[in-house]
Amino acid sequence: MLYKIGKFAKIVDTSIRTLRYYDEIDLLKPIEIDLFTGYRYYSKEQIDDFNIIKSLQYVGFSLEEIKEGWNKFDNDFMISKRNELLNSIDDVVLKIKEIDELRSKIVDGKIFLRQPIKKTNAKMKTIFKKEM
Repeated sequence: MLYKIGKFAKIVDTSIRTLRYYDEIDLLKPIEIDLFTGYRYYSKEQIDDFNIIKSLQYVGFSLEEIKEGWNKFDNDFMISKRNELLNSIDDVVLKIKEIDELRSKIVDGKIFLRQPIKKTNAKMKTIFKKEM
């Protein structure tokens, strides 16, 4: 069974524009194009292909990586992406720690890398010096 691009887009819950783009970059080509009308037709099997593309994108693969790896995916390729994601978790944890560190240095709406001298202490030191 073949689906016109509009019907296929509805089935896979995407836009016609996305499907045209995937065709343009040779990622997901229509199974048939009517030479007279230019209509693009997709097969039932291509629903799975589209869903694989979306799953790979969701886990972090770029369209270029998906295109290059199509029909060549292996365990090492997946492990490499997995390790990349684990490293990004480490980066996020470090950024969260930095945010917490910066939060601890907020005084009166400003971030101070060194603790500011409190105004009351400065006045007291001045008063104390005058009395001597």
